[in-house]
Amino acid sequence: MFKLKVLSQSVAAAVASAFLVGCGSSSSSDGEVSTTNVSGSAFASYVSGAQVEVQDTNGNRIAGPVSTNASGRFTVPVPNANLASKLVFMATGGTYTDEATGGQATSGELSVLAEANTLSGAPSIHATPSSSILNTLMTKHGLSKADAEAAFTVAFGYLPDSSVAPVDATQDNADASEEAKLAGVRAAAFSQLLKNLNMDKGDHAALLEALAEDLVDGTVDGMNGAAAVQLNGSAVRPDMASQFAMALLDFANDDKNKSGLNTGQVGLIKFNGTAVSENYTFKLTPPMMTEVGKAEYTLKVTNNSDGSAVVGEEIEMTPMMFMAAGHVHSTPYVDCTATDDQGEATCTIYFLMASAMASGDVMGNWDLKFTHDSESVHFFPKVMMAMGEDTSRLKLSGDASDADAVVMMGESSARNYYIYKHSVTGTTGNHTVEFFLATQDGMMAFPPVNGNGAEIGLLAGKVVTLKVGSEDAVSSVNGIWTVDLDNLTDGEQGSLELMLTVGGEQKPAGTFKLTPKSM
Repeated sequence: MFKLKVLSQSVAAAVASAFLVGCGSSSSSDGEVSTTNVSGSAFASYVSGAQVEVQDTNGNRIAGPVSTNASGRFTVPVPNANLASKLVFMATGGTYTDEATGGQATSGELSVLAEANTLSGAPSIHATPSSSILNTLMTKHGLSKADAEAAFTVAFGYLPDSSVAPVDATQDNADASEEAKLAGVRAAAFSQLLKNLNMDKGDHAALLEALAEDLVDGTVDGMNGAAAVQLNGSAVRPDMASQFAMALLDFANDDKNKSGLNTGQVGLIKFNGTAVSENYTFKLTPPMMTEVGKAEYTLKVTNNSDGSAVVGEEIEMTPMMFMAAGHVHSTPYVDCTATDDQGEATCTIYFLMASAMASGDVMGNWDLKFTHDSESVHFFPKVMMAMGEDTSRLKLSGDASDADAVVMMGESSARNYYIYKHSVTGTTGNHTVEFFLATQDGMMAFPPVNGNGAEIGLLAGKVVTLKVGSEDAVSSVNGIWTVDLDNLTDGEQGSLELMLTVGGEQKPAGTFKLTPKSM
């Protein structure tokens, strides 16, 4: 009986000790070492069987190793004496299911840096592809936290939150938070990037290492200063930031994405000005401010073989909006001009809506696709609401019974007409104003409207007139309407009544507020 009683006390002590390791802080009577249990995960997606150890910034082990479970989770007791210093949580090895291919992959390294005095209470920290890039920038390349985060944000358009536990975006996690779902989608984008680059899923760690080295000088351009960055013996392509943006779009659009987040809900996809196809490099220069309304872009196209300009060629442009509400639509635009002797073309878009609000809320993602010689690239502009009180766009529409009514989703509805300011020239008492007029013929068609209608269904051949006050605007090409006005003053807002008639049917008038710039 005595031996059994002693044995029971030993078991009880062991159980109590194990309970303390799983919950909060504890101390050891042997060396009086007080510890805090830190929980977290290794995620790319769920990395099972990884060995996690806690290191100082010089790579010296502080705690661990412990193993991750099937969900990539771990708990490691960290000596409290070390919590006042920066700590690196390094997860090595293990396996996970690659989101882009569905195959099993072996993990290399995933890491995350915890700043000094940030692991208190019930701390949680998660090592992801994004946190690994940041940690490498700071611990291997010596960047400050501020510089590393700035470089990462410029390249990828977001800053990871290592306290958020990501969930696998290929699984239905309806109960997970939006932050956890988004973190999972962004992690999956790195796997999609490997697939898009025709690389093996086992190159995950090498990719993250190369991206960090590329970012050391603050830009993702294939160079670390004057040195070309290498990935598996080959030079890193100069548009890796653009490639990541495309990978994020591709995964969000793919049936593999079970996160519940559509393409308009994966955060604002970062605009990068350079994108490279197999044979061509495209560089897109946006206007100073990209707002709802007219936006004029300069697109330069060069040959990858020798850097020479692509001259006298037509470049096809396709704008598309992926809304957070789930809808997809285009916007009015005109074809790009042919490239000049410098390889430059002018591409004009009339944005219907913003992708981001001043509050930071994301309404969706604009995707500008450019195609030349059957090769396409994508750019993702950030479009804001128009500043000031002038009209950015005016919508005029009649009635569903009008002769020009449009059928959408099986029902007849009033056709919408959109009027934008194209240009204002001249001076007080002698201004020439150009408006751009387009219509909506479905979610994907917003063709320009001229005096003889547009090259679409019910509008073809219909006489269209536009009056600005008492003056008749004159139609030219590509939806441009011109009127001379003597009632505008430089620097002062004027109100213009616009009246549109289509096939003899007058639409309700609208007011267009316009302020000519002071000379």
